[in-house]
Amino acid sequence: MTSRRSGIFLGFSLFCLTLCGPASISAQLRAGWMKIPEIVVIGSAIDPRQVLVDEAISFWNQTLTELGSSFRLGSIRREEGSVAAEELVRMSNLVLESIGRVTPTWTLPESIRNIPGDLFVILSDADFVSFAGPFAANHQRMVAIKSLSSPPLNQPNVARNVIAHELGHAIGLGHNTDDTSLMCGRPSSCRPDLFRSSAPKHFPLTEQERKSLRALYPPTWTPSR
Repeated sequence: MTSRRSGIFLGFSLFCLTLCGPASISAQLRAGWMKIPEIVVIGSAIDPRQVLVDEAISFWNQTLTELGSSFRLGSIRREEGSVAAEELVRMSNLVLESIGRVTPTWTLPESIRNIPGDLFVILSDADFVSFAGPFAANHQRMVAIKSLSSPPLNQPNVARNVIAHELGHAIGLGHNTDDTSLMCGRPSSCRPDLFRSSAPKHFPLTEQERKSLRALYPPTWTPSR
């Protein structure tokens, strides 16, 4: 295959470079949860991506089951609301413009900071580079997904895999260079438009990623708090 998914998938790697500092990138990419995270989906109740979030969570939980892990993504709670487009665009622009700067500890946007939950999935109507944020000081993470009307998310099957990809970051996986796989991303020249498919499907993980998940979440994994 030719080069794949750029743009939308550079989010997590560059987000860490910008907001975690270079020294913490490796640790953030490989940091697993110490509890079953409660997922909070923030967006319109009629947003078609709501179903795709459910599918992505099922994909990851099924994968973890196949690997013999006792870790799971937890219950889903839905909140009608939004994060200001300006805030998400600002964060996305920081990703693109401030690579490598050492900055203070990453925090959730103020508009959702007081909402109970562990892993926040923001379904936005804004056009920005989708991303997953690293652990904040209070052990929360965030995924932000750009508008479904923006290319390439407006193409069949792409949004499904973008959401699953970002959730993959949120449970501790980084990018790879295999352009046939779900977690391909920067610095490889992967392009999300090649997630297009007339049939709904999730792209696969590499064997190395399956090994990484087993190491992060072995059969003996138990919540520590």
